[in-house]
Amino acid sequence: MNAHRTRAFTGLLPLAVLALGLAGCQRKPREAFHPITLSWHASTSPVAGYRIYRADNPYGFASPLAVTAAGATQYTDATAKSGHTYVYSVRAVNSAHIESVASNKITVTTPDK
Repeated sequence: MNAHRTRAFTGLLPLAVLALGLAGCQRKPREAFHPITLSWHASTSPVAGYRIYRADNPYGFASPLAVTAAGATQYTDATAKSGHTYVYSVRAVNSAHIESVASNKITVTTPDK
């Protein structure tokens, strides 16, 4: 009889551990995004598009974020996280993929959630 009780208890143990494990799980809060819309004056030279650069701080390396069409003079960064600071610049790109000098940099801090 004792052997039977032990097996029954052992069979319930994994379920109890699973229930305790699930009870301790919490969903991480979803990261909030805050879109930033950039606009610029069109180049007076023929362009194939514009390349937008973004850095995470004024002294950080700016990486390419997006390339727009030739006629675009606006871009919305939908990946900007709330409560962060970003530095943007724009360069015109010609049909040979040669970039112009970078525009003035603009620093944007998004509001917290």
